[in-house]
Amino acid sequence: MRPLRTTLLLSLLLAPGLTSGQAQAHPPVSSPSLEFLPPDGMVSDLLAQDPVVKHAQAMLNSAEAEARGREAGPHEFTLHGEYHSRATSIDGRLDEWAVGISRGIRLPGKADADTRIGRYTVAVAENGYGDARHQTATLLKELWLAWVLAEDDVRLAKEEAASYERQLSATQRARTLGETATLNVEQVQAALAQARVQAAQAEQARRDSRMTLERTFPGLTLPLGAPAMPDPAAPPGTWREWHDAVLDDNHEIKLAQSEADRREWMARRARMDQFADPTFDLRTFQDMGGHETGFGVGFSIPIGGALRQASADQAGAEATAASVAAHKVKRDVEIAAERDVINAQQGLEAWRQASAAATSSAAMLARMQKAYDLGDQGLTELLIARRQDYDARRTEVHARGSAHSAVLQLMIDSHRIWGLSDEE
Repeated sequence: MRPLRTTLLLSLLLAPGLTSGQAQAHPPVSSPSLEFLPPDGMVSDLLAQDPVVKHAQAMLNSAEAEARGREAGPHEFTLHGEYHSRATSIDGRLDEWAVGISRGIRLPGKADADTRIGRYTVAVAENGYGDARHQTATLLKELWLAWVLAEDDVRLAKEEAASYERQLSATQRARTLGETATLNVEQVQAALAQARVQAAQAEQARRDSRMTLERTFPGLTLPLGAPAMPDPAAPPGTWREWHDAVLDDNHEIKLAQSEADRREWMARRARMDQFADPTFDLRTFQDMGGHETGFGVGFSIPIGGALRQASADQAGAEATAASVAAHKVKRDVEIAAERDVINAQQGLEAWRQASAAATSSAAMLARMQKAYDLGDQGLTELLIARRQDYDARRTEVHARGSAHSAVLQLMIDSHRIWGLSDEE
């Protein structure tokens, strides 16, 4: 059985013992799409330093504090007292005081509901943190590939301009010797001017993509030149296994379901609150300057009415909405999982076709150059063939990048790389 399939089966077997905020760690994935990206350790540091991830971490800390507060309960001891000094014509001035302590008591079932709400609140924040890391990983992948492709575009544009410069020098020499017409020189000059425009535009895109990557991830030190993209390949395992992996460990689904569960328990808690918690009061007092002392016990309880009923109805409606939203998220993620697989499959096929086209174009250009040198083809045909060749090479480079991007997205969405499944 393949390693990925074994991992997926183990995940299914161990899943019932996990909480909503835990995920299985998976063995490293070997893929050409990872060879030209930053190493795992560097990516983990970049993700941890991202503001979106830091915000999610702060929200997780807040949720944990809220859970502790809910478990402790909403009621605290209240110390109260009063002092009076009054005078009478018979007894003179009399000191009177009263001291007491009171506290509300949660009715049965409310403490358990508060604890469950706190746990689901933490689960929502944990999965929000995991989703933030996931989205930041996707952003890093997209910006990195944009920079690599921009660097390749600059390289190809410079190569094309250099080829036209060589062609222009040769054509100008031939014109000086009277072996070609001025029109041919102008044709090459026009092609060179167009290539230089394209090179300038490619350089602008390169600088912009590099700047965006560096500013978005300031902890990333980029090399002077981008790494070469290897030939893309399908990830290890079957496409069905990768499709299932996306659904098996998905923070969006877990977050939405945790939110639905949280809202359900909040609705239950609101229904419980239609019967308000009683407050018990213990007090001692002294009246008439100490001639009268006493000890008392009291209680108070609000009488629920329309307000509490409305709050319960609101919480119930919000629970229903959250449940519907969770079903929609699951459907959307199922579509996304299918799309990930389709994009990876078609991306690889498109690259194979583009690679074959680039190979054919290069062979055709070589034959056209030879025919031109022998005088069997004109300059116009050679220039057209050269432009087609560079267009085919650019298409291959971008198809290569798109294939890598699709494969990487599948691995990111399934949490098989960069420690995305290791959050606690």
